[in-house]
Amino acid sequence: MNPPAAIHPPTAIQLTDVRKSFGRTEIIRGVSLEIRKGERHAIIGPNGGGKSTLFNLISGKFPVSHGTIKLNGEDVTNARPFEINRRGLSRSFQVTNIFPRLNVYENVRCSVLWSLGYKYSFWNDLNRLGDVKERTEEVLEQIGLTARRHIPAAVLSYAEQRALEIGITIAGGADVILFDEPTAGMSRGETEHAVNLIRTLSKDKTLVIVEHDMGVVFDLADRISVLVYGEILTTGAPEEVRANKAVQEAYLGVDA
Repeated sequence: MNPPAAIHPPTAIQLTDVRKSFGRTEIIRGVSLEIRKGERHAIIGPNGGGKSTLFNLISGKFPVSHGTIKLNGEDVTNARPFEINRRGLSRSFQVTNIFPRLNVYENVRCSVLWSLGYKYSFWNDLNRLGDVKERTEEVLEQIGLTARRHIPAAVLSYAEQRALEIGITIAGGADVILFDEPTAGMSRGETEHAVNLIRTLSKDKTLVIVEHDMGVVFDLADRISVLVYGEILTTGAPEEVRANKAVQEAYLGVDA
């Protein structure tokens, strides 16, 4: 009697031979990768390795030169960013991306409105939408900005703005979240707070994170992929990647 076939978790993101060229320069060189539903997956590598470019391909900001990208089993290759977002993917950016003239509450509410299906219903009295108010209050509490709700986003501290962006990203209701260097520029204390925030808010979601802080990566990630010069060097559990000699030489350093 043959042993039962291995059961593989469903795939949230599937890249098959994805390539991206700018003119004659090939930045992403045949990336094939499966990211499982519900996992926290980190993508690491040296500067210029193609990490942000790969994020831009997955989220639709850049068109793919070759290959296919699937989101929850659906082909989204070269779909527009808003179309991919509506199919369940949201992302943050290296540079904080918020509405600086709106206050903290209004920033979060904008994201909540779409996630609850109100979209462009301009005739709704926002103050009477109980479900929107409840969800917005919940997110503000989660990101620790309830007391700052009426403050214009532009005058928040850098760490508070990053926390707000994380809240906006999560509040949109997507089940696949891309975070591009969410702790960049933070102090050690701010980084620890951000990691705890991300861990809490990404529960039961698929999280893909680009991050240079190896403490953050090894603390958060279930699996890690190492991207070097546009190619995946290896993918594995944190302890496997840490012990990989090729990774040590290419990125972590031989004394890792």
